[in-house]
Amino acid sequence: MTNVITRAPTNSNSHVVTPNNEVPVNIRTMTRSENDCKFVADLKVEAKRAEYIHATSAGSINTIKRITERNHQEQDDWFYARNFIAEYNGDPAGILTLSFPEDPIPVKSDYEMEFGCTDLCGLSCLNSGLDETVEEGCLYISYIYVIEKYRKKGIEEHLIQMAEKEALENNISVA
Repeated sequence: MTNVITRAPTNSNSHVVTPNNEVPVNIRTMTRSENDCKFVADLKVEAKRAEYIHATSAGSINTIKRITERNHQEQDDWFYARNFIAEYNGDPAGILTLSFPEDPIPVKSDYEMEFGCTDLCGLSCLNSGLDETVEEGCLYISYIYVIEKYRKKGIEEHLIQMAEKEALENNISVA
C-alpha cells in the first residue's frame, strides 16, 4: 500500500458540496442506527455479490447481508468514524470505509471478521491478505461504492475528497 495519491480536497471545511449547481452531495459519518447499518451492509454485499455467490451460493446473499448488518451494529465507536455515507438530494447514495494504522482490526471483509475462519464458505479465496494491516503513514480505502443510479454525478469524487481530508487531518501526506 502507498499513501493516498490524488489532488488536494477542494472543500475541506464542509462536508456539503454542490457541484455545478446540481443537487448537493452531503457526506456524513455512519451511525449505529438500523438504517445506516442496513444501508452500508446491503451496499457492501451487493457490490461484491458475484464474489460472494462464487464462494457460497446465491441463496446465501441475504444471510451475509444480515450478518454484515449485525456486525456493523455491534462495533466500537471508532468504527463509525471510519465509515461515511454520501447522500444525494437527501437519499443515501454511496459509502466510503477507511482504515488507518492504529485501527485495532486487520483489513478483512465483514464476513471474515464475523466468522474468523473462512473454511465454511471458502471466502478466503476472496481476500489474500488476511493478516494484512495498514502500513504506518498510510490510509487504506477499504470500500468506496456508489449505487448505480447515482453514478456519474460526482459522488465518487466527493468520497475521494473525504478520504483526502481524513488523511490530512491524520497527518498522512496527500500527493
